[in-house]
Amino acid sequence: MPSIKNIKKGLHELIDSVDDEAALIIRKQILEREAVREVDFWDKLSEEEKASIERGLADVEAGRVSTHEEVMSRVKEKFNL
Repeated sequence: MPSIKNIKKGLHELIDSVDDEAALIIRKQILEREAVREVDFWDKLSEEEKASIERGLADVEAGRVSTHEEVMSRVKEKFNL
């Protein structure tokens, strides 16, 4: 498999060999979109974080949820606040 450096070198050579302005503009637009493309936050999460989120979603679907008020009440009781 070619390295990124070799791929970029090959792309530079191809670009240098193309004289069609429209073709170059299209390729430039594609590369610009890719350069600013935002990575989905999910792709940045660890497998442990993803699993935790999936467990939370399963809890919601199963009705294992508490309101903010219920949680705050339990915290106040536990810590005598």
